[in-house]
Amino acid sequence: MSGHVLLIGSDAADVSTYADRLQEALFRVTIAPLPRPNIEDQYDCLVLTPSADCGIDLVNKANIPALAIECGAHTPRFSLGHIIEDRMHVSAHKRELVARIRAMIRRHHAARELKLREGTNRALGFNEANDAFSHQKTCYVVTRAQTLPPVLQQISNAGAPFAFDLQTPEDFQTTLARKKIDAVVIDDTDLGERTANTLLDLRAHPNTRYAAILCVYGQMHRHNAFESLELGADDVIVNNDTDSDVLHRLTLHWRAKDTNDALRRSNQIGLYAAVTDTLTGLFNRRYAMTHLHHLCDIAKSKNGSVTALMIDIDHFKQVNDTFGHFAGDSVLMAVAETLKSTVRASDLVARIGGEEFVILLPDIKERDAKRLADRLCKSVRKMKLDAITGSITISIGVSRYDPTSLISYANSDILEQADTALYTAKRNGRDQVSYYSQF
Repeated sequence: MSGHVLLIGSDAADVSTYADRLQEALFRVTIAPLPRPNIEDQYDCLVLTPSADCGIDLVNKANIPALAIECGAHTPRFSLGHIIEDRMHVSAHKRELVARIRAMIRRHHAARELKLREGTNRALGFNEANDAFSHQKTCYVVTRAQTLPPVLQQISNAGAPFAFDLQTPEDFQTTLARKKIDAVVIDDTDLGERTANTLLDLRAHPNTRYAAILCVYGQMHRHNAFESLELGADDVIVNNDTDSDVLHRLTLHWRAKDTNDALRRSNQIGLYAAVTDTLTGLFNRRYAMTHLHHLCDIAKSKNGSVTALMIDIDHFKQVNDTFGHFAGDSVLMAVAETLKSTVRASDLVARIGGEEFVILLPDIKERDAKRLADRLCKSVRKMKLDAITGSITISIGVSRYDPTSLISYANSDILEQADTALYTAKRNGRDQVSYYSQF
């Protein structure tokens, strides 16, 4: 199902016609003469047909996004933005109705999901400040005309939270190649048949894939609106729309774009949390193992190599028993920071359990890997920690995967080999480096 729509109206035949249209588009439809308060958990949106006879209060109290279908014979019944989210004319194509409802439901679901994730991220300490509209943004207007479309001229200097940048299609292609675009208005009154191809290009281009995209039509071509919506436009503006309506539509879709951007950032936060050790900020075992397999595949295909350093903090249990677990956490964080600050940017450092760490070194010479391991032991030994007395030492086991070698290192199970070498270092007195050998 595409969503659950509450259809409001008193004309049974009229309402039934709209219900049929929406059910053909796989919406679930419920018909009622009036909306009820607080129905956000039951329906995805509210559609007010021309025969709907309900007051502003009832629409507000429904607490779900609403679209009004207007006859146009009189002043619109509901204020766009304050009371309803969207509005369309009764003569519009039925596919425009479906497209607008789908878009409205998507925005509603995205906003609801973002609110939920922000609560979770805030509890986890991941939440970031939302600076949407904290500074004036740029909305590009693509047209061959020398001036803004009349409908945009009226609001260009009205203190909107964005500024218009007039560009020809050729100039805009240059801009598009240089940077990401937040919002675009396509002047169909000027571009005509090129609008469809422009929309498809913008939705496919990485710099405008997630942009807010609107089209401006003349009143005579208003019937083309549904085609633009189906090709990827977020909304359509008609040249005789009021200032407040145009400003609402631009702001609505800009905020929807910001919401979707925040959801994508939230996804990244979730992915980061899934592969990161919360205490040290290093990657965890899950990520390290996946990355190791990837590095070995690359080494095999390109005759490269992978070196693994398995690291264990010496006598860590004694640290916890003597100074407490908070002191132990301080030691883990200090060791993690020392390891991370010593290796190359291309190397991966991960905490794979308790006091164990691993470092994966792609394409490093054997002698350089040995020098690095010795340097790590020395750096950790020199750490100064307020949480404990005495020094911290580490033991390191080193193994290497080199698919070009005819003598050794032909096994990709280098973590197991590095672990074997690590226990050799432990048996030999700790605070040292041991190297895996097959012989």
